[in-house]
Amino acid sequence: MMQSNFNEKGLFMFIKIVYLAISIFLLTMASRVHAQCDASIGEIEYLFDDLSFYHVKSQVDAEKTIRVDTINTSDCTLYFSLSSQNQGYLKSNSQFIDYQIRLENQLLSRSINQVKLNNSKVDIRLVIPAGTPVKAGYYTDRLELRLYDENKQTVDEIEIEIETNIQPRTNLSLLGYNTFSNTVYLGELKPAEKYTMLPSLQIVTNTDVQLNVTSENKSRLLHSIFSNKYGISYTLQLGSEEINLVKASSLNFSYSGQTEFYIPLSIQLEDFTRQAAGEYSDVIRFQISPLNY
Repeated sequence: MMQSNFNEKGLFMFIKIVYLAISIFLLTMASRVHAQCDASIGEIEYLFDDLSFYHVKSQVDAEKTIRVDTINTSDCTLYFSLSSQNQGYLKSNSQFIDYQIRLENQLLSRSINQVKLNNSKVDIRLVIPAGTPVKAGYYTDRLELRLYDENKQTVDEIEIEIETNIQPRTNLSLLGYNTFSNTVYLGELKPAEKYTMLPSLQIVTNTDVQLNVTSENKSRLLHSIFSNKYGISYTLQLGSEEINLVKASSLNFSYSGQTEFYIPLSIQLEDFTRQAAGEYSDVIRFQISPLNY
């Protein structure tokens, strides 16, 4: 009988100990659930964007700034990661722009990066550095944002579409010597003479362009007084292209990373005789316009 009572008492004590252990375990689990991080990504705000106005002659960077708000972060240690679908390139159908991604003032590489958050707002800056060759066009990328807790477990994620339309920018100017108010003086006119002391055209562009050239007198230098009677025909040479301006002519220039074109000008006179002494002149007009826009 004494042996039986001892076994019953021992069994009772064993069950009691197991119950106590289970209670402590459940209490620990409840504490962990209560401390779980409930942070998430909140509002997306676009603070600034001048990417569409970027041009290669700019002395400052162009950028788009996006502010991301996070909520319920007070009890969390959080990390933020950012990745680009295009691996850090803005892409169009046939072109791309190598741009920089800066998160919390840190320059990110093309791979996924994680940055510890110090406050609830994060500014993402997408930057085209000054001097980067960029062709006009419509460009896109997609950013994936992930929010992690201290155990590097994802607590929220979002995708942001990046779009920008780089506007075409073209500029035409004269460079060189022997010019005054866009007037070129050839000096004494001689039969069959070629005159190369003319300025050069400078074209600065971020897209394919067409240069249109017209002559007021249909490719003739006319006498200032007897214009109906005396005139000297000529041809105009633009770089390696010789054109007769009896009718309007045009030349196309394709952008392929080259943003500046220099085109030397020269004039070839016809082999004339019996022309009256005096001043002869013509007006040549150059006009440039973007193609495919």
